[in-house]
Amino acid sequence: YTQEKGDFLEDLTERQRKMINTLTQAMPYLRKELGVSQTVLATKVGMSRQMISLIERGKQPMTWTQFLAIVFFFKSNNNFKKGARAIAKKQPNVVEQLLLLESDMNYYEKRGQSK
Repeated sequence: YTQEKGDFLEDLTERQRKMINTLTQAMPYLRKELGVSQTVLATKVGMSRQMISLIERGKQPMTWTQFLAIVFFFKSNNNFKKGARAIAKKQPNVVEQLLLLESDMNYYEKRGQSK
C-alpha cells in the first residue's frame, strides 16, 4: 500500500507495514493449505467474511489490530510452519515471507514481555 498523507497506516512503523503486506499476500495461500475458510477465519478473529475477502484481494488495507488477530490465530495452532512447509514447492517467496513474519512476531512478543 502506498503511503499517503492522512492515511491511517501512517502511524505504523515501516516494519509493521511490511509485516501487514506480507500477511496480506500470504493469507490466501496459508488459509488454503491449512483448510481454513474465509468464514472460519473471520469468525475466529472477529471480522466479517467480506472483510477477509477485501483484505485478501487488496481492496481494503489491513489494520494493525486485524493483523495481530489474524497472525495470532495462525500462530496459536503452530500453523505458520505447517503452512509454510505445505506451500514451499508452489510459492517459495511466500514461505520466505511467512518465516520472516514469524520471526518479526517473535521479536514483538519478546519485546512486549520485557516491558
